[in-house]
Amino acid sequence: MNVLSTIVNFVLDLGGGIFLPFIIAILGIFFKMGVFDSFKNGLRIGAGFTGINLVIGVLCDALAPAVAHYQNIGSGFTATDIGWEGMSAIAWSTPFSIAIVPLGMILNYILIRIKFTKTMDVDVWNYWHFILSAAVVYYLGVGMGWSVGLAAVLGILFALLTFVVTLKLGDIIAPYWQEYYGLPGTTCCNTDAFMMWGENWVICKLLDFIPGINNLNIGTKWINDKLGAFGETSVLTFFCGILLSLITRLDLKTMITMSVTLASCIILVPKMVGLLMEGLVPISNVARKYFKSKLGDDYDIYIGMDEALYLGDELGIQCSVIMIPIAIFLAFLPGIIYFPVAGLGGLVYVTCAMALFAKGNPVKGILSSMWSCAAVYYLSSFMAPVGNMIAVKSGYIAAGDAMVVGSGISEWQNVIFALIAKAFKAW
Repeated sequence: MNVLSTIVNFVLDLGGGIFLPFIIAILGIFFKMGVFDSFKNGLRIGAGFTGINLVIGVLCDALAPAVAHYQNIGSGFTATDIGWEGMSAIAWSTPFSIAIVPLGMILNYILIRIKFTKTMDVDVWNYWHFILSAAVVYYLGVGMGWSVGLAAVLGILFALLTFVVTLKLGDIIAPYWQEYYGLPGTTCCNTDAFMMWGENWVICKLLDFIPGINNLNIGTKWINDKLGAFGETSVLTFFCGILLSLITRLDLKTMITMSVTLASCIILVPKMVGLLMEGLVPISNVARKYFKSKLGDDYDIYIGMDEALYLGDELGIQCSVIMIPIAIFLAFLPGIIYFPVAGLGGLVYVTCAMALFAKGNPVKGILSSMWSCAAVYYLSSFMAPVGNMIAVKSGYIAAGDAMVVGSGISEWQNVIFALIAKAFKAW
């Protein structure tokens, strides 16, 4: 078991950009693409994924001065935001990863063969969402008086149930995802993305009943038509950076650097997504051909990928700049116990998700993003003791250290079980 744990941890420590090409290459060989073509397409996907992460890292670094301007305003924050990086590290450090990763992959294959789902989730790196859910059930279950063995079994079953629900949600979102983001043959398998899209759908439907907003047809095309050259996406993003710099009182050098970097990122991200798709489309095609031969010509297959693929959305990147001061303001609402420094760096994930059902409308996108940020802040504050308990139990932090909170702990499945456990006074 220790040897298996060491192997799993070594592979996962490589990171998604290094780990994913090998998964894709193995799948290509399995689907009889050929060793060379499988490896070549795997490397293209790895290059695209790494490129996306690099550009988003540059984007976060560029926005850091604006975020820092607000970080020390006010007081009363009692928890530290460790972001998805910290929560994923906590999840992977639990013993559940050894069981859930292989069980999830086997279950996924079986569910495709029996035509329960069309989604083949190759995004193994993001299994940490399911592993974290298993840890929530395990530690809270022990708190409710369950035996260690029972809590472990139910934790794994809860994670696999969440995985199955995610696969079905991947089936549902696939047509919208493929049409709006331009990602044929793929879908998304991130639980946090589905939570955001649920909020996005509800908000947009409600806004459709409000006179004035329901007929408001403002999108990137409308802006380009009205503003001409100044409405071009990269130019508009540059001026969004200038505006944000003025609001946060940055010096001229920082203002220019941040604005040019933002404009550069909005040009580069779609190109990185395009590179990733160059490798992914051939894999998707052979996977569909393989399963059609097994399940019939009327059955299609979607390749489940990371939500990072949607980061090329132009409106989402522009809205992320606008959302920074708004998201910071929301962090000072009563009851919020942490300053979302890591969350602010990842705002582009929120705004690009919220562009889906907003259909390119920035008003709907911003309002949906505001709701999502406020919801995450409150749910994360509520779930902070649970996340901190798992961090202590897994050895990520020591007992008595400052409380930590991060992305993932506030997802719907974790909140539901935590509410049940709270009713039984488990925490």
